[in-house]
Amino acid sequence: MAGLFKNIFKQKDQASSLIDDKSLSQNTVKDVTEELFVEKNQILSDGYSSSNKGILAIYHYLEGDFESRGFNDSMISPDESYKRENIQLIKFDLEIIIQKVRIYHDSLLKEMEFHIASRSRAGLVDLVEELKSRKTDLMEHIQKVNEIEFSLKSNQGYCERAILSYQRGFMKGMASITQASLLSKTF
Repeated sequence: MAGLFKNIFKQKDQASSLIDDKSLSQNTVKDVTEELFVEKNQILSDGYSSSNKGILAIYHYLEGDFESRGFNDSMISPDESYKRENIQLIKFDLEIIIQKVRIYHDSLLKEMEFHIASRSRAGLVDLVEELKSRKTDLMEHIQKVNEIEFSLKSNQGYCERAILSYQRGFMKGMASITQASLLSKTF
C-alpha cells in the first residue's frame, strides 16, 4: 500500500515538474520580451535614479534641483570661478548622460532590427508591426536626443534651464551669506 501512495506522489511530482517546466519556459519568453521592451530602474553613476535608460534619463537629470545645488555650492565657496567650474561640470555630466543614452539607443536599435528581420522570416506579422511601431518611437527619441545635444552645445533650451536654475541658487546662497554675515550686524 505504501508503494502505491509512493507511486501516486511520484507521478504527481513528475506532472507538477512538467507543468513547472512549461510555465518556466513561458516565463522565460515573457522575461525576454520584457527585457526587450520594458526598461528596468537604473541608478545612474551621477546619482540620479531613472525608470528608463533612454531619453527619460536625460529629462530626469535636467529636471534635477540645480537651484539647491547652486545654493549649497555657494556656501562652500562663493567664488565666481567656482560657480563657472560647477556650471561646466553640469554640462559635462549632461554630455556623459547623452552618450550613455546614445549607446543604449544604438544597441536597442540593432537588437530591434535583428528581431524585425528574424520575426519577418518566421512570418510573425503582428509582432513585426509592433516592433516597427516601437522602432518608430525609438527613432523619435533619437531625434530628441540630437536636439538636446544641440541645445547643450549652443547653451540654449533644455540645458539653459539647468544652468539658470543653478545660477539662481548660487546667487541666493551668496545673498544669504551677505545677509547672515554683514547685514545682520548692528553698528
